[in-house]
Amino acid sequence: MYDSFFHAERIYEIRLAFQQQTLPAWINYNTFFHTGQAINGMYPDFTLYPFVRLTNFLTPIHQIIAIKSLIIMATYLVSFITLNKYFDSTNAAFSATIFVLSGGILKDLINEMQTGTSLAMIVAFPLVFCLKDAVESKKIDFKLILEIALLMTFVVNSHLLSIVAISMIVGICWLINLIWKRNFISIVNLGLAALGTIVLSWPIIYRVVKISSTGLNAPFSQGRIESYSLFNFLSGAAWNTKNSISYAAILLLALTIIFLNKKQLTNIVTWFVVEAVIVIFCTNLVPWNLLSNVPIINNFQNSSWRFALYLSVIPVIIFLINFHGKRARLILLLVTILSYGMAFRAAYNAQYQYTAGFPVLTQYSTEDIPTEGVAKLTSTGINSDRITRTLIPDYSPATVKVKDNSNGFSFSDENVETLSHHLAIIDGKKIPMEYSGDSNATILTGTNIPKGTVTLPFFYYKSLNYDVTVNGQKVNIDSSSKGLIKISNKSKQKKLTVKIHQKLPMTYLLITIFLTALYLWGLYVVFGKWNK
Repeated sequence: MYDSFFHAERIYEIRLAFQQQTLPAWINYNTFFHTGQAINGMYPDFTLYPFVRLTNFLTPIHQIIAIKSLIIMATYLVSFITLNKYFDSTNAAFSATIFVLSGGILKDLINEMQTGTSLAMIVAFPLVFCLKDAVESKKIDFKLILEIALLMTFVVNSHLLSIVAISMIVGICWLINLIWKRNFISIVNLGLAALGTIVLSWPIIYRVVKISSTGLNAPFSQGRIESYSLFNFLSGAAWNTKNSISYAAILLLALTIIFLNKKQLTNIVTWFVVEAVIVIFCTNLVPWNLLSNVPIINNFQNSSWRFALYLSVIPVIIFLINFHGKRARLILLLVTILSYGMAFRAAYNAQYQYTAGFPVLTQYSTEDIPTEGVAKLTSTGINSDRITRTLIPDYSPATVKVKDNSNGFSFSDENVETLSHHLAIIDGKKIPMEYSGDSNATILTGTNIPKGTVTLPFFYYKSLNYDVTVNGQKVNIDSSSKGLIKISNKSKQKKLTVKIHQKLPMTYLLITIFLTALYLWGLYVVFGKWNK
């Protein structure tokens, strides 16, 4: 529920930009308390764009529901097409259905929305097969290299931490295979694929590096990675879970072990090793206290959040390798029927029983939703300032003070007051500002503004370029000691209107256009030229 607020506002910001036929800015004008926070810029969103564009005719809340539904449909379609290349068509259809109606895929649909990881899971099966081929490769394969680069780029542009988690899994599996089979040529294929991924992902890399050069507050819980014992991790199993293994995955693994096809033992063991590696990464068997000091990895927060998602992929493959023909079809049919029943039950509990007493949030709501609180969102309440959960320090300028001992979860009390009430500060005097705007700017309006230096409730990123006007006249800006935009008001103003716009760098626009075209060309090469 808590992350649903966060991602709903991200989608809303992209929605407004597309309605005005422009690219989303790096800072948020209309969401996250209208403070110009660089949430848009620091979170990959390119793979989200098509889903927002397709659903922009809907109301905001129905758009979110439609996007979640389209993502699960895309996940099913890609999973089925991939499995159909390796296994019986009917079995592939049943297996793809089981996959999307259980585990993290189902949880994203009916419970807490986390669009980044759900988008990354669309390409889970093709990525797993391609990476396995690369790890075991004995010759340079340029088609395989390109396929992996395209798939990994899709993941990078969906969720940055997912690419780190996948790389860690692949790294361990590659090391095991290298020791066992000594196929050193795999280094070339994986290395070139990684290089291709970096090149194709340069727009988001450029964006993150450019914003980060300002100096940023760390995201929540940076440097602390929670993990559980193997027993506690497995005891958290459920039908729809992202933090443990799903019952569906356990069922498929159990059936494989009970009715093991010894002719496929070697192949099955290989996949079991991969599943075991993922399980280990989910637990405290890995020294996360040491890895919590490693940059990027120190943002994992909880190990099972980053790895458990993939535990539903391997059991499907293991089952399909082990079973064939009518026997597999019958078992998968029964499990598919079970999946529909369990998914319906989970959805009913999540959407009706669990949310029965939730307050409804609209633009007219007067009570705040606490940081750990819940609510039923409406189209007019998505960007409401009543959602205190979205007033977060993540990626705000480092000079903006964070509350002591909050683990990066909250701003200082003074900043909470300033930002949540939209207060301009002039020589210690606090004056409330009205806010409005569109996809291109935030407009702050105040009355009876005295002469002096005005500190606005709007973040200043020194590495970004701004156009700021006061009553229609362009002015220079500076950063206050608290990381907020500061302007000079040379005379008393009965009404002061400040319009703030962040200019996208031309370099970013050019490399985005070029590399998008290059990515589309790569898709043509893989699916067109090489398939002829």
